[in-house]
Amino acid sequence: MDYNHIKTFLEKFRKILLQGEESNKIIVEIITKHTKYPIELSMIKTKGTLICVQSSPMLRSEILMHKEAILIELAQTIPERNFSDIR
Repeated sequence: MDYNHIKTFLEKFRKILLQGEESNKIIVEIITKHTKYPIELSMIKTKGTLICVQSSPMLRSEILMHKEAILIELAQTIPERNFSDIR
């Protein structure tokens, strides 16, 4: 039996899920990995290709220091989102 049609159908839902909650979880994991500071899911907001982090100035400075590495890893992990900046 050919299941390719089911695979393409489910791929649509995978993309929708990655755009929402799942992509935010991945963002939190990657930022935590690079900064060594645990952050919560509620601190992350995404607007198109922009990631907004609502946290202390110290944590935001740490994120900006590792911004390039975070964006590169996000591009490799979630290529369909194509994030361009972290603020």
